[in-house]
Amino acid sequence: MDPAADFVAQLTRSPSRDVYLQATSELLMKLFPSDRVAWYAMDAKVQVAEAMTFPELPTVPAHVILDLYGDDPLIVSYLQVRCETDVRRISDLVSDRELRKTRSYQEGLRLLGTARQFSIPTAQPGPVKVRAWVLSRSMLDFTDTEMDLARALQPVLSLLDLAYSGDGGASGTRSSHDFALTSREEEILQILGKGLTGVAIGHLLGISPRTVSKHLEHAYAKLGRTKRIDALRMLKGD
Repeated sequence: MDPAADFVAQLTRSPSRDVYLQATSELLMKLFPSDRVAWYAMDAKVQVAEAMTFPELPTVPAHVILDLYGDDPLIVSYLQVRCETDVRRISDLVSDRELRKTRSYQEGLRLLGTARQFSIPTAQPGPVKVRAWVLSRSMLDFTDTEMDLARALQPVLSLLDLAYSGDGGASGTRSSHDFALTSREEEILQILGKGLTGVAIGHLLGISPRTVSKHLEHAYAKLGRTKRIDALRMLKGD
């Protein structure tokens, strides 16, 4: 199984956003041996920043991220050309000497023992907004081969980010066994409920949009519903 398909197989059934972020961190750590893997989401316009690291080591607080983002070479590179969301390695943007002169290094990366980083954006950056996975090492830089692998995984990570963003609880969800749904039918319904289209679901799961439609057709029949919103409400126990 190729890395992207393996990602999908292991992550699409995560029961919550927190579990998804933890599982993704672990998988990225295996594929790109690092000192730390971090998920960052920042919107400086509304002064909101989120950072989650694996392993659970000290991380840069949200207020520090908001204070230093304008001096971070990776973030600045995306904000300067907002239509680009390519995978980037910090060593391709600045020299080690230039990096050590930045506040982001002196007040952030240096304290974490970080000198090498690369980022995988999962959404198109806005004027002051970035969402990305960032992997860090203290010494050995990330290779071109690792960058190619990250580029192959980026579309899947972007779709998964969309699927799990703003995830709410599912305490009232009824079991698929109550309706004799197959695991694939339940999986597609859950992803559909997170806002993805049939085409996006097909890409995420490695199946055709037609196959997605057939699974939904069978699921709707078992739930006794003909519309997506009614089927999702039934599955959630509403």
